[in-house]
Amino acid sequence: MGPRHLRRQFASAVLLVLAGLVVLVVPASLEGPVKVPISAGHGLSVLDFVGAVALTFGGTWLEVLVVWRLPTLRLPPRALFGLGALAGLGTGLVLASAFSGFFWWWAVGAAAVGVAAVVLIPLAALR
Repeated sequence: MGPRHLRRQFASAVLLVLAGLVVLVVPASLEGPVKVPISAGHGLSVLDFVGAVALTFGGTWLEVLVVWRLPTLRLPPRALFGLGALAGLGTGLVLASAFSGFFWWWAVGAAAVGVAAVVLIPLAALR
């Protein structure tokens, strides 16, 4: 796979993630009724489902591309561990906030995952 093809892959996956995020931030008043209740204050409408699917596919695609490129990044083990722990903690906080009373912790979790992504994605896409 050539560098241009790889960059296109990264760009497509990032666009899919961004599209999913844009759909998920649509105000609840415009989404329609909740079809699948998750917990108090959380539920999926049809629009949320579309955004979640786009975010899941784009995020998984990005993760596969980054993991595939990890050997070429030549990051020290501590940096890789720290970024992995940060992303894992962030994902855990996002999931915990959706299924429990940690209502606003999703923002902290999303920020943690975002920091790891902002560091790893450009490194993996450009090397």
